[in-house]
Amino acid sequence: MRDLRGRTALVTGGDSGIGLGIAHAVCDAGMSVVISGIVEETLEKAGSELAAVGTAHAVRLDVRDRAGFAALADRMDREFGGVDVLVNNAGVGFLAPTTEATFEQWDWVLDINLTGVFNGIRTFLPRMLAAGRPGHIVSTASIGGLLGAPGSTYAAAKAGVVGLMEALAAELVDTPVGVSILTPGIVRTNIHNGPPPPGSVVVHTPGDAAETDLHAAAMPPREVGDRVVRAILDEQLYVITHAEHRELLERRFDAILRCVPDEQPDPRRAGVERLILHNPVYDRALGRTAR
Repeated sequence: MRDLRGRTALVTGGDSGIGLGIAHAVCDAGMSVVISGIVEETLEKAGSELAAVGTAHAVRLDVRDRAGFAALADRMDREFGGVDVLVNNAGVGFLAPTTEATFEQWDWVLDINLTGVFNGIRTFLPRMLAAGRPGHIVSTASIGGLLGAPGSTYAAAKAGVVGLMEALAAELVDTPVGVSILTPGIVRTNIHNGPPPPGSVVVHTPGDAAETDLHAAAMPPREVGDRVVRAILDEQLYVITHAEHRELLERRFDAILRCVPDEQPDPRRAGVERLILHNPVYDRALGRTAR
């Protein structure tokens, strides 16, 4: 997409934090924006805040509710002519280690943070493709989805979002719909004050850092939103928010490559593996023409 003016965006979890930062950024870019959330008070406040900037509407939606997604899609078709930019941002924080997480808590995190993303894509993507217009889908993962950050349940859901979106990008290579994966680090949000998980939970702070220190060092949500808008316009696959992540990512990928068997590949087997696993979106992300 080269111009966002006059287009329509849907931002799930757009009533606070990163979602609200993205909603402000797309609004300033000239888009009409619909934000969703589940807390009436924050929805109303965010909707009023955005309406002072541009065209904005706030709707209640639980991303686990597939019938609710379908009803919202029908409404957006009627009132806006569809969705041009879908931002699957709604999510919950849950950093309990594996030995403390219950089965019910696992289901809760995965249903919201991963299945909620799929629900949005599966509902809106066919409509976006049928419209034939340039469009874009952004899904919020986390740097924890690339680095295995604290909280195995949370990291598993966010890694799932990364895999889902990379595969989706390959499926959409020859379509007018682009894909971006947002992998933010520590951002100034109120995710720790979001909906509580089922059952009892012991509060865990990453790295034993004080909450005040985390908040002081955190990136403002609007900065994340501006990076997302640039990624949409530049058709950028990965939205890495923090320059501070470069060294950490290099260590992770170096560790992976070091574990690849140090032997001559079998030509026949290599051909089959490349045929099945070659993903042209990596070539595009590197600025190369895919073969």
